[in-house]
Amino acid sequence: MANVKQMSLPQFIESYNMPRRSVDQLIHTHGFPAYKLGGRWYIDIPAFEKWREQEHRRQYKYAR
Repeated sequence: MANVKQMSLPQFIESYNMPRRSVDQLIHTHGFPAYKLGGRWYIDIPAFEKWREQEHRRQYKYAR
């Protein structure tokens, strides 16, 4: 997925094997890189990868 710049919501759900409900919740999370165009949701993949890494570091900052 290195060359993919964006995915539609159904493509994203299938590619990342995530439940639709979870993705819907993430879309409304502050900072999640999704945008709506013509009534359809799209996810910016490079921004998602960066966001996911930042969230992982933030949530597990004190985990050992």
